[in-house]
Amino acid sequence: MPAIKAFAGWASAVLMISVTAQAQTAEVLHWWTSGGESAALSKVRTAYTAKGGTWKDTPIAGGSNARAAVVNRMIGGKPPTAFMYSIGKQLDELADQGLVGDVQEVADAGKWDAVLPPVIAKASKHGGKYIAAPLNIHGENWMFYNTAALKKAKVEVPRTWPEFITAAKALKAAGITPIALGGEPWQERILFNSVLLGVGGRDHYLKVYGELDEAALKSDTMLEVFKTVAALREFVDEGSPGRKWNLAANMVMKGTGAFQFMGDWAKGEFVAAGIEPGTTVGCALAPAKDKGYIMTVDAFAFANVKDKPGRDAQKLLANILMDPAVQVAFNKAKGSIPVRTDVTDASFDVCAKLGIETLKDPKAQLASSGLFGLPSSLSGAIDDVISQFWNTKSMTPEQGRALFIKTIASAK
Repeated sequence: MPAIKAFAGWASAVLMISVTAQAQTAEVLHWWTSGGESAALSKVRTAYTAKGGTWKDTPIAGGSNARAAVVNRMIGGKPPTAFMYSIGKQLDELADQGLVGDVQEVADAGKWDAVLPPVIAKASKHGGKYIAAPLNIHGENWMFYNTAALKKAKVEVPRTWPEFITAAKALKAAGITPIALGGEPWQERILFNSVLLGVGGRDHYLKVYGELDEAALKSDTMLEVFKTVAALREFVDEGSPGRKWNLAANMVMKGTGAFQFMGDWAKGEFVAAGIEPGTTVGCALAPAKDKGYIMTVDAFAFANVKDKPGRDAQKLLANILMDPAVQVAFNKAKGSIPVRTDVTDASFDVCAKLGIETLKDPKAQLASSGLFGLPSSLSGAIDDVISQFWNTKSMTPEQGRALFIKTIASAK
């Protein structure tokens, strides 16, 4: 009998260990596959496993591919525990179908409402409950540049788009590709939106994407945006079409490309290569008439699982994602800034400090069109028309504006 009781006790202990491990096993689906992105995500994974969790990594290259995989798995009845997704409109579309669970209990305990910017807190909720844990804030309208390339061409960092075009001509004459661009629709949209903000200003940007205002779309200001974008076509190299963003970042690091208009996740590539942002590769917000920060947010959402082990794993991960120490470690590696407003910027690079300082002005807080600002169908249509205009050199600015207006009208 003592032996049986001892065996039973041992078996019970093993079962408890097994259940505990199972309770904290999370399959995490994401699209962070580049060197810098992987290094940043490892900060979250390390913190999760340090709390006793087991991390099952499911990386899928490309945001659109990853989002499609999430939807397919949900429809197939085998959703991942947690998954990267675009908060706001796009995630709401899944939540409306009952496919997404909430972590409101964790949010209440952690007082998320008190530490998140209101626009991000709102975009992370559905029906008043948090269905995603935001991890960071990226700015899309950054302009990174190789300082040696600019020195070689004897040009200064441009403050306006006319100044940029003048500088680009000098760089091209010096044998340097002025714009290191990855030729994919979302990258072309980032360049376009930087020009949209730069030429039109914050109010115009908000009228276009926030209100889909017909007068703003038909305005001379919008035509000037298209004229400026058209003028930039000659400053990319022949290898641009289909190029990945991290390869474009590598061009800037090497100095074969002078400027890259990209979200500050590009800094993750610089850091992974041993470059301190603001040194060999400099940073500035893209030329603009008034200060603005086009925000996009990396966030993890949670499948609507019913089993306790799955829910426990989600709660643990949500806590980790919003932990102040994790926010600092992750964002320093990723190139972004913490989504929590109570985290100090003391240990961040000069570029991050500029981003944090810019966001202190509520009027500078602008939403990315490609993520939580617009429904997925409309943002996708906008990406397509921008890409079509960029890659069709025979298309005039007047034709580009007309197509932009027609696309938005038909997709409303």
